[in-house]
Amino acid sequence: MRVMEWNLQYGGAQERLPGIIEAVRRHDPDVLVLLEFRPERIIEVSLSLAALGYPYILNSQPPPRTNGILVASKCPLVQLSGATISSPHRWMEVSPEGSDLRILAVHVPGASDLTGKMEFWGALLEYAREATELRDRRIIVGDLSTGLGRDSEGTPFLGTEHLSSLLNMGWRDIWREYHQLAREYSWYSSSGKGMRTDHVLASPHIQHPLWAKYSHQERESGISDHSILILDIMHRLNESGSRSSPLFRLGEGPGCTIG
Repeated sequence: MRVMEWNLQYGGAQERLPGIIEAVRRHDPDVLVLLEFRPERIIEVSLSLAALGYPYILNSQPPPRTNGILVASKCPLVQLSGATISSPHRWMEVSPEGSDLRILAVHVPGASDLTGKMEFWGALLEYAREATELRDRRIIVGDLSTGLGRDSEGTPFLGTEHLSSLLNMGWRDIWREYHQLAREYSWYSSSGKGMRTDHVLASPHIQHPLWAKYSHQERESGISDHSILILDIMHRLNESGSRSSPLFRLGEGPGCTIG
């Protein structure tokens, strides 16, 4: 199962839409998470994604001319209840129909909205604690507007301590697990300083193999100001030798046909 997260930069301008759709086609995710989605683009974006094989499309219902979240999938999705925060359109949780796997897409406010950023991190930490206590299989993916010190090129992050607290609960920074000494940045400031703000974090009780990478070519070619983040959740062999779908705990249900 492949999850692709991408911040579109103000909804993805008309002239950038063909490049956006081509990038989705090339990376071929099962579940697509688009940040900075704008409601004014819903018809053309939805039609383009449906034609590409993503008939199941949900969005976070952002106000007009406001950044929100769009999630598209090859298989049916269920949208779960959101957090009680002042910008609910920046928080969207979904689950593949019939699956126990939960995917939370988030776009944490930046430093210009410090109150909103701290409110968001409070909700994220509560979400992470709940998942850990319930032994749930959950994934957080999106632009966290922060990172650890080694993920910034000279510019310190605000909120590093909150991300550290989440990781200390046992949540996993999947990209860092497989790129321990690497430095890659998913966004650059106007002064040219790189930052890894796009993350995928997995709760401690996901037993299927996980792997993550960035695709920078779309950012470098100007399609967006963010790189694409790819998460792969692989099948795993059960004790009987049969394959276990990443959409279910080991040994449970057949899952959707994606991935």
